[in-house]
Amino acid sequence: MKMSTKEKVYTCLIESNLPLSGEVIAKKLNVSRTAIWKAINSLKSEGHLIQGKPSEGYFILQESQEFNKEAILRYLNEANRSKVMVYDTLESTNTTAKKLAEEGGDEWTVVLSKSQTKGRGRFERDFYSPKGGCYCSFILRPTTSVQDTLRVTMLVAIAICKTVSELCNKQLDIKWVNDLFYHDKKVCGILTEASLNLETGSLNYLVIGFGINLKLNEIPNELTDVITDIDYQGDKNLFVASIINKFQESLKLPMEDIVQFYREHNLLKDKTVLVRGGETGKAKVLDITTSGNLLVLFEDDRKRELTSGEVTLYKTRDE
Repeated sequence: MKMSTKEKVYTCLIESNLPLSGEVIAKKLNVSRTAIWKAINSLKSEGHLIQGKPSEGYFILQESQEFNKEAILRYLNEANRSKVMVYDTLESTNTTAKKLAEEGGDEWTVVLSKSQTKGRGRFERDFYSPKGGCYCSFILRPTTSVQDTLRVTMLVAIAICKTVSELCNKQLDIKWVNDLFYHDKKVCGILTEASLNLETGSLNYLVIGFGINLKLNEIPNELTDVITDIDYQGDKNLFVASIINKFQESLKLPMEDIVQFYREHNLLKDKTVLVRGGETGKAKVLDITTSGNLLVLFEDDRKRELTSGEVTLYKTRDE
Protein backbone atom coordinates (compact mmCIF):
# COMPACT_ATOMS: atom_id res chain seq x y z
CA MET A 1 0.00 0.00 0.00
CA LYS A 2 1.35 3.39 -1.02
CA MET A 3 2.14 5.67 1.91
CA SER A 4 1.05 9.29 2.03
CA THR A 5 3.58 12.09 2.48
CA LYS A 6 2.46 12.43 6.10
CA GLU A 7 3.10 8.74 6.77
CA LYS A 8 6.50 8.93 5.06
CA VAL A 9 7.47 11.94 7.18
CA TYR A 10 6.40 10.11 10.35
CA THR A 11 8.48 7.08 9.33
CA CYS A 12 11.53 9.28 8.70
CA LEU A 13 11.22 10.82 12.16
CA ILE A 14 10.77 7.58 14.11
CA GLU A 15 13.63 5.90 12.24
CA SER A 16 16.08 8.74 12.91
CA ASN A 17 18.15 9.03 16.08
CA LEU A 18 18.83 12.71 15.35
CA PRO A 19 16.65 15.73 14.51
CA LEU A 20 15.92 16.10 10.79
CA SER A 21 15.53 19.46 9.06
CA GLY A 22 12.65 20.08 6.70
CA GLU A 23 15.17 20.43 3.89
CA VAL A 24 16.72 17.02 4.58
CA ILE A 25 13.32 15.29 4.75
CA ALA A 26 12.14 17.06 1.58
CA LYS A 27 15.21 15.87 -0.37
CA LYS A 28 14.84 12.34 0.97
CA LEU A 29 11.18 12.14 -0.06
CA ASN A 30 11.56 14.23 -3.22
CA VAL A 31 8.82 16.66 -2.23
CA SER A 32 8.71 20.38 -1.44
CA ARG A 33 9.52 21.85 1.99
CA THR A 34 5.97 23.22 2.01
CA ALA A 35 4.66 19.64 1.76
CA ILE A 36 6.87 18.68 4.71
CA TRP A 37 5.63 21.63 6.77
CA LYS A 38 2.00 20.66 6.05
CA ALA A 39 2.71 17.03 6.98
CA ILE A 40 4.37 18.03 10.26
CA ASN A 41 1.45 20.26 11.21
CA SER A 42 -1.03 17.53 10.31
CA LEU A 43 0.80 15.04 12.52
CA LYS A 44 0.86 17.55 15.38
CA SER A 45 -2.89 18.15 15.01
CA GLU A 46 -3.43 14.40 15.43
CA GLY A 47 -1.62 14.56 18.76
CA HIS A 48 1.85 13.35 17.81
CA LEU A 49 4.54 14.87 19.99
CA ILE A 50 6.82 16.49 17.41
CA GLN A 51 9.23 19.23 18.37
CA GLY A 52 11.46 21.42 16.25
CA LYS A 53 14.74 23.08 17.15
CA PRO A 54 16.12 26.01 15.15
CA SER A 55 19.12 25.02 13.01
CA GLU A 56 18.66 21.36 14.03
CA GLY A 57 15.30 20.18 12.76
CA TYR A 58 12.32 18.10 13.82
CA PHE A 59 12.22 15.11 16.12
CA ILE A 60 9.41 13.00 17.56
CA LEU A 61 9.30 12.21 21.25
CA GLN A 62 9.63 8.54 22.07
CA GLU A 63 6.25 8.34 23.77
CA SER A 64 3.95 9.64 21.05
CA GLN A 65 0.39 9.99 22.31
CA GLU A 66 -1.47 8.96 19.17
CA PHE A 67 -1.93 5.78 17.16
CA ASN A 68 -0.09 5.53 13.85
CA LYS A 69 -0.17 2.51 11.55
CA GLU A 70 3.47 2.79 10.50
CA ALA A 71 4.59 2.89 14.12
CA ILE A 72 2.42 -0.12 14.98
CA LEU A 73 3.87 -2.05 12.05
CA ARG A 74 7.38 -1.27 13.27
CA TYR A 75 6.61 -2.82 16.64
CA LEU A 76 4.80 -5.92 15.35
CA ASN A 77 6.64 -9.22 15.02
CA GLU A 78 7.37 -10.21 11.43
CA ALA A 79 5.20 -13.33 11.85
CA ASN A 80 2.06 -11.27 12.48
CA ARG A 81 2.87 -8.14 10.48
CA SER A 82 0.14 -7.52 7.91
CA LYS A 83 -2.18 -4.61 7.17
CA VAL A 84 -2.90 -2.01 9.88
CA MET A 85 -5.81 0.41 9.55
CA VAL A 86 -6.23 3.32 11.99
CA TYR A 87 -9.41 5.40 12.23
CA ASP A 88 -10.48 8.40 14.27
CA THR A 89 -13.86 6.76 14.88
CA LEU A 90 -15.83 3.72 13.73
CA GLU A 91 -19.17 2.22 14.64
CA SER A 92 -17.32 -0.95 15.72
CA THR A 93 -13.86 -2.30 14.93
CA ASN A 94 -15.24 -5.86 15.00
CA THR A 95 -17.90 -4.96 12.43
CA THR A 96 -15.28 -3.44 10.12
CA ALA A 97 -12.88 -6.37 10.59
CA LYS A 98 -15.63 -8.91 9.87
CA LYS A 99 -16.48 -7.10 6.64
CA LEU A 100 -12.82 -7.18 5.63
CA ALA A 101 -12.60 -10.88 6.51
CA GLU A 102 -15.67 -11.66 4.38
CA GLU A 103 -13.99 -9.83 1.50
CA GLY A 104 -10.85 -11.97 1.84
CA GLY A 105 -8.80 -9.78 4.18
CA ASP A 106 -5.45 -11.23 5.18
CA GLU A 107 -4.81 -12.94 8.47
CA TRP A 108 -3.44 -10.54 11.13
CA THR A 109 -5.11 -7.54 9.49
CA VAL A 110 -5.54 -5.00 12.32
CA VAL A 111 -8.40 -2.51 12.58
CA LEU A 112 -7.95 0.15 15.27
CA SER A 113 -10.09 3.15 16.18
CA LYS A 114 -9.65 5.96 18.68
CA SER A 115 -13.36 5.76 19.55
CA GLN A 116 -16.48 3.77 18.63
CA THR A 117 -20.04 4.98 18.19
CA LYS A 118 -21.63 1.52 18.39
CA GLY A 119 -19.13 -0.54 20.33
CA ARG A 120 -20.43 -4.04 21.08
CA GLY A 121 -19.83 -6.52 23.85
CA ARG A 122 -21.19 -10.02 24.33
CA PHE A 123 -24.93 -10.52 23.75
CA GLU A 124 -24.92 -7.35 21.59
CA ARG A 125 -24.64 -5.11 24.65
CA ASP A 126 -23.39 -1.54 24.18
CA PHE A 127 -19.70 -1.07 24.98
CA TYR A 128 -18.75 2.43 26.16
CA SER A 129 -15.99 3.52 23.76
CA PRO A 130 -14.89 7.16 24.17
CA LYS A 131 -11.57 8.66 23.14
CA GLY A 132 -8.86 7.70 25.57
CA GLY A 133 -9.25 3.99 24.94
CA CYS A 134 -7.72 1.45 22.58
CA TYR A 135 -10.35 -0.26 20.40
CA CYS A 136 -8.78 -2.91 18.23
CA SER A 137 -9.79 -5.98 16.22
CA PHE A 138 -7.73 -8.38 14.15
CA ILE A 139 -8.42 -11.25 11.78
CA LEU A 140 -7.33 -14.85 12.24
CA ARG A 141 -7.84 -17.71 9.79
CA PRO A 142 -7.24 -20.75 12.02
CA THR A 143 -7.50 -24.39 10.99
CA THR A 144 -9.08 -25.35 14.31
CA SER A 145 -12.74 -25.91 15.20
CA VAL A 146 -15.22 -23.46 16.70
CA GLN A 147 -14.62 -25.08 20.10
CA ASP A 148 -11.20 -23.43 20.15
CA THR A 149 -12.68 -19.91 20.40
CA LEU A 150 -12.67 -20.11 24.21
CA ARG A 151 -8.93 -20.77 24.17
CA VAL A 152 -8.37 -17.84 21.79
CA THR A 153 -10.31 -15.48 24.06
CA MET A 154 -8.29 -16.64 27.06
CA LEU A 155 -5.01 -16.06 25.21
CA VAL A 156 -6.02 -12.49 24.32
CA ALA A 157 -6.87 -11.82 27.98
CA ILE A 158 -3.47 -13.16 29.04
CA ALA A 159 -1.68 -11.04 26.40
CA ILE A 160 -3.42 -7.91 27.68
CA CYS A 161 -2.66 -8.72 31.32
CA LYS A 162 1.03 -9.26 30.52
CA THR A 163 1.25 -6.04 28.49
CA VAL A 164 -0.34 -3.99 31.27
CA SER A 165 1.98 -5.59 33.81
CA GLU A 166 5.10 -4.80 31.75
CA LEU A 167 4.19 -1.30 30.54
CA CYS A 168 2.10 -0.03 33.47
CA ASN A 169 3.32 -2.12 36.40
CA LYS A 170 -0.31 -2.94 37.22
CA GLN A 171 -1.94 -6.33 37.74
CA LEU A 172 -5.35 -6.95 36.22
CA ASP A 173 -7.89 -9.52 37.35
CA ILE A 174 -9.94 -11.64 34.94
CA LYS A 175 -13.69 -12.06 35.24
CA TRP A 176 -14.38 -15.25 33.34
CA VAL A 177 -14.23 -15.34 30.52
CA ASN A 178 -13.67 -12.06 28.70
CA ASP A 179 -13.57 -9.06 31.07
CA LEU A 180 -10.53 -7.55 32.77
CA PHE A 181 -10.71 -5.55 35.99
CA TYR A 182 -8.46 -3.20 37.91
CA HIS A 183 -9.29 -2.55 41.57
CA ASP A 184 -12.68 -4.25 41.09
CA LYS A 185 -13.67 -2.00 38.18
CA LYS A 186 -13.81 -3.01 34.52
CA VAL A 187 -11.05 -1.71 32.26
CA CYS A 188 -11.27 -4.05 29.29
CA GLY A 189 -13.66 -6.26 27.36
CA ILE A 190 -12.91 -8.90 24.73
CA LEU A 191 -15.24 -10.04 21.95
CA THR A 192 -14.39 -13.05 19.76
CA GLU A 193 -16.63 -13.68 16.77
CA ALA A 194 -16.46 -16.58 14.33
CA SER A 195 -17.61 -17.43 10.82
CA LEU A 196 -18.35 -21.14 10.47
CA ASN A 197 -18.30 -23.31 7.36
CA LEU A 198 -21.50 -25.31 7.85
CA GLU A 199 -20.45 -28.05 5.42
CA THR A 200 -17.10 -28.84 7.02
CA GLY A 201 -17.63 -27.52 10.54
CA SER A 202 -14.34 -25.61 10.24
CA LEU A 203 -13.79 -21.92 10.81
CA ASN A 204 -13.70 -19.50 7.90
CA TYR A 205 -12.20 -16.85 10.16
CA LEU A 206 -12.10 -15.43 13.65
CA VAL A 207 -12.29 -11.74 14.53
CA ILE A 208 -10.85 -10.92 17.94
CA GLY A 209 -11.71 -7.52 19.33
CA PHE A 210 -10.70 -5.82 22.55
CA GLY A 211 -11.37 -2.43 24.06
CA ILE A 212 -9.26 -1.18 26.94
CA ASN A 213 -9.48 2.11 28.81
CA LEU A 214 -6.01 3.65 28.66
CA LYS A 215 -6.58 7.18 29.98
CA LEU A 216 -10.15 8.50 29.89
CA ASN A 217 -10.75 12.24 30.15
CA GLU A 218 -13.98 11.68 32.01
CA ILE A 219 -16.30 8.89 33.08
CA PRO A 220 -20.08 9.38 33.16
CA ASN A 221 -21.52 9.52 36.68
CA GLU A 222 -23.58 6.38 36.10
CA LEU A 223 -20.40 4.42 35.28
CA THR A 224 -17.98 5.71 37.95
CA ASP A 225 -18.62 2.67 40.18
CA VAL A 226 -18.37 0.26 37.26
CA ILE A 227 -15.40 1.20 35.05
CA THR A 228 -12.00 2.82 35.37
CA ASP A 229 -8.82 3.17 33.31
CA ILE A 230 -5.22 2.00 33.69
CA ASP A 231 -3.81 5.55 33.51
CA TYR A 232 -1.50 4.65 30.63
CA GLN A 233 0.19 7.67 29.04
CA GLY A 234 3.05 5.98 27.23
CA ASP A 235 3.51 4.90 23.62
CA LYS A 236 0.09 3.69 22.44
CA ASN A 237 1.55 2.08 19.33
CA LEU A 238 3.89 -0.03 21.42
CA PHE A 239 0.97 -0.94 23.70
CA VAL A 240 -1.31 -2.33 21.00
CA ALA A 241 1.53 -4.09 19.16
CA SER A 242 2.67 -5.70 22.41
CA ILE A 243 -0.77 -7.26 22.92
CA ILE A 244 -0.89 -8.71 19.40
CA ASN A 245 2.74 -9.92 19.64
CA LYS A 246 2.17 -11.63 22.98
CA PHE A 247 -1.00 -13.26 21.67
CA GLN A 248 0.80 -14.58 18.59
CA GLU A 249 3.72 -15.84 20.67
CA SER A 250 1.35 -17.72 23.02
CA LEU A 251 -0.63 -19.64 20.39
CA LYS A 252 1.20 -22.88 21.21
CA LEU A 253 0.94 -22.38 24.97
CA PRO A 254 -0.29 -25.58 26.68
CA MET A 255 -3.83 -25.41 28.02
CA GLU A 256 -2.63 -26.15 31.55
CA ASP A 257 -0.50 -22.98 31.47
CA ILE A 258 -3.43 -20.93 30.20
CA VAL A 259 -5.70 -22.26 32.94
CA GLN A 260 -3.06 -21.66 35.60
CA PHE A 261 -2.78 -18.00 34.58
CA TYR A 262 -6.56 -17.63 34.73
CA ARG A 263 -6.62 -19.20 38.17
CA GLU A 264 -3.94 -16.81 39.44
CA HIS A 265 -5.89 -13.79 38.13
CA ASN A 266 -9.40 -15.09 38.82
CA LEU A 267 -11.56 -12.19 40.05
CA LEU A 268 -14.44 -14.53 40.92
CA LYS A 269 -12.68 -17.15 43.06
CA ASP A 270 -14.87 -18.06 46.11
CA LYS A 271 -17.29 -15.24 45.28
CA THR A 272 -21.06 -15.40 44.82
CA VAL A 273 -22.29 -14.73 41.30
CA LEU A 274 -25.52 -14.60 39.34
CA VAL A 275 -25.52 -17.01 36.41
CA ARG A 276 -27.66 -16.38 33.31
CA GLY A 277 -28.06 -18.39 30.12
CA GLY A 278 -28.53 -22.16 30.18
CA GLU A 279 -27.96 -22.78 33.88
CA THR A 280 -29.36 -19.91 35.92
CA GLY A 281 -29.34 -18.83 39.55
CA LYS A 282 -27.06 -17.72 42.38
CA ALA A 283 -23.87 -19.72 42.76
CA LYS A 284 -20.44 -19.78 44.38
CA VAL A 285 -17.42 -19.87 42.07
CA LEU A 286 -15.18 -22.82 42.89
CA ASP A 287 -12.49 -22.92 40.20
CA ILE A 288 -11.43 -22.69 36.56
CA THR A 289 -11.47 -26.23 35.13
CA THR A 290 -8.68 -27.80 33.07
CA SER A 291 -10.77 -27.05 29.97
CA GLY A 292 -11.00 -23.35 30.84
CA ASN A 293 -14.63 -23.52 31.95
CA LEU A 294 -16.03 -22.06 35.16
CA LEU A 295 -16.90 -24.48 37.97
CA VAL A 296 -19.70 -23.23 40.22
CA LEU A 297 -21.88 -24.54 43.05
CA PHE A 298 -25.50 -23.43 42.95
CA GLU A 299 -27.55 -22.80 46.09
CA ASP A 300 -29.36 -26.12 45.68
CA ASP A 301 -25.98 -27.95 45.73
CA ARG A 302 -25.85 -28.42 41.96
CA LYS A 303 -22.23 -28.39 40.86
CA ARG A 304 -21.92 -27.29 37.26
CA GLU A 305 -19.17 -26.58 34.74
CA LEU A 306 -20.16 -23.50 32.74
CA THR A 307 -19.05 -23.45 29.11
CA SER A 308 -21.02 -20.35 28.14
CA GLY A 309 -23.51 -17.86 29.51
CA GLU A 310 -22.95 -14.84 31.69
CA VAL A 311 -21.84 -14.43 35.29
CA THR A 312 -22.01 -11.22 37.31
CA LEU A 313 -20.87 -10.56 40.84
CA TYR A 314 -23.73 -10.77 43.31
CA LYS A 315 -24.00 -7.70 45.48
CA THR A 316 -26.31 -7.04 48.40
CA ARG A 317 -28.16 -3.75 48.62
CA ASP A 318 -25.57 -2.46 51.09
CA GLU A 319 -22.66 -3.06 48.70
